Amino acid sequence: MDQVKIGAFIAQLRRERGWTQEELGERLGVTNKTVSRWENGNYMPSIELLALMGREFDVSLNELLEGRRLDNEAEFRAAADKNLASAMESRLDRFWKWMERYGAYAAVIFLLCCIIGVLSAVLYYNRLAYPHDALPVGTWGTAYTHFADDLTKYGEYIVLDRDGRYYRYRQFEPLEQGLWEAWDPSIIRVTVGGKHRDVVIKRSTLYASNEEGVLEEFRRLSDVPSFINVSPEEFEK
Repeated sequence: MDQVKIGAFIAQLRRERGWTQEELGERLGVTNKTVSRWENGNYMPSIELLALMGREFDVSLNELLEGRRLDNEAEFRAAADKNLASAMESRLDRFWKWMERYGAYAAVIFLLCCIIGVLSAVLYYNRLAYPHDALPVGTWGTAYTHFADDLTKYGEYIVLDRDGRYYRYRQFEPLEQGLWEAWDPSIIRVTVGGKHRDVVIKRSTLYASNEEGVLEEFRRLSDVPSFINVSPEEFEK
């Protein structure tokens, strides 16, 4: 449907009747500004108003939707088929056609790219300013933590807090504490007693060596640094 063509036809019919926009608005129950928007092609009347308008102007709904008078049965049938297809067209399809017609599609894509670029820049500088917020701060536990076959064997936990402190413990038993810092998105440098070693993080798994130098897997348990049956003060003893 061509809104501009329909609007021009409404204006033509109104002038043929000798009505002002205000008089037509009174007959249809709308303001003269609404009638002006219709005639300028800026706004489309609802189907109910078009049907009421058709009775006022003594024209068919198909003629209003076509934006012209139809002279014969063939034109009526063609217009009816066209208007039915237009009515069945989804709102999304009409939206994209409108975007293409007014060249807004490229503008919207450009705007979305700008928004994504700005958000990416904000996240990047936020990570530079607050590196711990971009790292897996929280609590990690070995497989024994929740899936131990031997109930007397406790799993181990690793805690990385936002202040760069590192803790490793078993339930009831502090093992070691130190400091941690990010060397890479997937590598954490841990310093304990002046000695350095690396901890590797892949997705939700942290890999760290035990006292015998054997690599163990720790699963992410929480985004919050937490202690179970042990407190940070016990590491100072």
